[in-house]
Amino acid sequence: MITFEEAFTIVKESAFRTGKEEVKISDAAGRALAMPVKSDMDMPPWNKSAVDGYACRREDLGKELTVLETVAAGVMPSKTVMPGSCSRIMTGAAVPQGTDYVFMLENSEEKEGGRVIFTGRPGNDNIAKAAEDFFSGQTVLKAGRYIKPQDIAVMAAVGAMEVTVSCKAGVGVISTGDELVEPDRMPAGAQIRNSNASQLMAQVARAGALGTYYGIARDEEAAIEALLRKALKENDVVLISGGVSFGDFDLVPKVMRALGLTIHFDQVAMQPGKPLTFCTGEKKAVFGLPGNPVSTFVQFEVMVRPFLDRMAGVITEEPVMLMPLAADYSRKRAERLAWIPFTVTPAGEALPAEYHGSGHINALTGAWGLITIPLGQSWIQKGEMVSVRRI
Repeated sequence: MITFEEAFTIVKESAFRTGKEEVKISDAAGRALAMPVKSDMDMPPWNKSAVDGYACRREDLGKELTVLETVAAGVMPSKTVMPGSCSRIMTGAAVPQGTDYVFMLENSEEKEGGRVIFTGRPGNDNIAKAAEDFFSGQTVLKAGRYIKPQDIAVMAAVGAMEVTVSCKAGVGVISTGDELVEPDRMPAGAQIRNSNASQLMAQVARAGALGTYYGIARDEEAAIEALLRKALKENDVVLISGGVSFGDFDLVPKVMRALGLTIHFDQVAMQPGKPLTFCTGEKKAVFGLPGNPVSTFVQFEVMVRPFLDRMAGVITEEPVMLMPLAADYSRKRAERLAWIPFTVTPAGEALPAEYHGSGHINALTGAWGLITIPLGQSWIQKGEMVSVRRI
């Protein structure tokens, strides 16, 4: 059995890249950006007003000014502002030549004869300078990130109607166990519904990969081998849940070896999810996940998802988030790193959720995230800062 840190290093270093493809901006959200996006223009392209008001010379503040014209957004000014004059201007409009200040409508008083006077106190010039957001040729989006809606806005602003993204990894999902039936069936006797496959398919989709479900393999070497061989042929990564411990019917590691895969580890000092098996072949990877659903969920988030990120070229490390613990926490055994579900109190503290163990899947549905309990630590006092991750 190796530590989580050792296992995670092996997983990271084993990741291989997918290919690249061009997609339209309309299909880019959620994809991993593989090439940087550069601007084709300055933004703003000219000095523009940040408020509705009057554009003038700062030295003329406090004087009655003649209004030359009204400049709307989308219309370039036609007049140059000279001493003693100004132009009425709308938010986002280009400021006229000769001006260096815009005072707000709220700080103005209209006079007879098309004149106006500033009634406020001088402050910021209320002008957004040309190219202050970004300039022509500047990289506005770096490669190695998942594209968010706000990134789409930047792409649209610089005319990037197509971008280069990483191809989605193909991920095969297999469940094992004679006790399993599919969710649309009523279990009989000692049977239970297969929740792992549906959960993993959803996690794969959320991770930006393409999942394919191959069904339930019975606890027979031939059945497991047939599904695993097919899934390996058709995918980059395979997730197989159940059958990876050391019981009489835990046959997955044996099948992995028979298929020529290299097993890098088969136990990790973490809870839940100690019986985790990771193996690789030529541009292939297989994660043998535990059968209990909480274990499977956690192992995907802390091991599989980072692996898929790296396949897509997204290699940012999980940020360390700290929160104060809302109540004392203790555990009987501390020989493994542990993750426990928690909720957030109105005071912004992490409160451990009611949690019965790795089969208690509905403990995760109301959880905000997972608290990390370091290996060797059995007691944490209320108010201490704990490391957490969002789920």
